[in-house]
Amino acid sequence: MWPDDFKRFVDRAAGGFIPWPRLGLWHHPSLHKEWAPNIDVLEREGKIVVRADLPGMKREDIEVAVEDNMLVVKGHRHEEKEINEGDYRRTERATGDFYRAVSLPEGVDGDAIEATYTDGVLEVTVPVPAAPEPKKLKVAVK
Repeated sequence: MWPDDFKRFVDRAAGGFIPWPRLGLWHHPSLHKEWAPNIDVLEREGKIVVRADLPGMKREDIEVAVEDNMLVVKGHRHEEKEINEGDYRRTERATGDFYRAVSLPEGVDGDAIEATYTDGVLEVTVPVPAAPEPKKLKVAVK
């Protein structure tokens, strides 16, 4: 096995919390994962609704855009938690950029898209474009 493969094997076997002396730190997989918010995509009342869970984020750190028939939600998260209980103290920080994209149907009117952010949930509504009339074409048989 390659060293990284072996390390992953041992991590999984031990539940992911192993001291790696050569690194000089405690390794825990959740400390090194990229964060991507959970999203839901549904259709409601003739609109596509995209909801993203962005707890603790500020409105100004979130960007919503339409790029090449894709609804793009991106931003920057900085979260810090501190617990002080008697002689016990723990501080955790999570920072980083995130990016999520959802395909949109052809013909979406970008000016009609609305986004709201309330209680840590971003909700974007996109009107479903009218389906084009099916084209009928007669082909002459020769």
